[in-house]
Amino acid sequence: MCHPGRVSAPGDRTTDRTAVGIAWAVAAVVIALVTAFIAWWALDGRDPGATADGARVTVTAPSTGEESVGQPSSPDPEGSTPAVDPEEPSTEPGASGQTPSPEIAQLLLDLQRRDPDDTMAVGEVDAPVVMIEYADYRCPYCARFQLEVRPELEPLVQDGTLRIEFRDLVLFDEASELAAVAGRAAAEQGRLTAFQDAVFALSTDGHGDYGREELIAIAGEVGVPDLEQFRAALDDEELLEAVRSDTEEARSLGVSSTPTFLVNTQVLQGLYPADHILGVVEQEAATPQE
Repeated sequence: MCHPGRVSAPGDRTTDRTAVGIAWAVAAVVIALVTAFIAWWALDGRDPGATADGARVTVTAPSTGEESVGQPSSPDPEGSTPAVDPEEPSTEPGASGQTPSPEIAQLLLDLQRRDPDDTMAVGEVDAPVVMIEYADYRCPYCARFQLEVRPELEPLVQDGTLRIEFRDLVLFDEASELAAVAGRAAAEQGRLTAFQDAVFALSTDGHGDYGREELIAIAGEVGVPDLEQFRAALDDEELLEAVRSDTEEARSLGVSSTPTFLVNTQVLQGLYPADHILGVVEQEAATPQE
């Protein structure tokens, strides 16, 4: 690490290299632990009938089609879109109500950004519960969450209980990535939710098909004030890098499908009923966080 105006002695450089090595080692441990927890939750290490309120249910795995996943009993999720091969069914059933170790719980909490300048987040920065949402704009289950479930969470956002931090997990092709950049461009002009609603509405019955001009037209329809600025932002390398950074974060944590939610220390994968998510939020709000 360089310090302006200072010449480092050999001993200083050794110390710097040691500090950098320690920092990388700590980061690797953090990622490994969180990845291990998410993998354990999603595959083998969970009670397959556990829910946030301790009730017993039958977990139903997502089906093979793009339509809704059967009729699983509440509060099971209806499904999710897998990241590895979007055209094949996910084999990972959703789950919730896990109790991570204190170390893992803290690592999950540390993923929260709580940045007052985060244009992709809604809600108070000091809300007791943060929901991190990993989503792809062309994922039908993400679309249904946005349009059917998220409005039910809005009262908790408004009263300061819940903050939602949206993060891109691009699964499909350039259209998904372009939509993600466009979402950030709309957010820069204060039209995030309206723009997301309109774009997600194109994917409720399948993977939405749209391009650059369609996204610009949507921006105009939802009232983005400066369409020329929006158009230019679609080529903004910083916005593109932010999309790719979020996607890499998700993959490094072992998040393998959309939608996936980290609700403080709880992990939810798939489309859950609003009542179930509300119960998880209320449970986390009542749980003291260190």
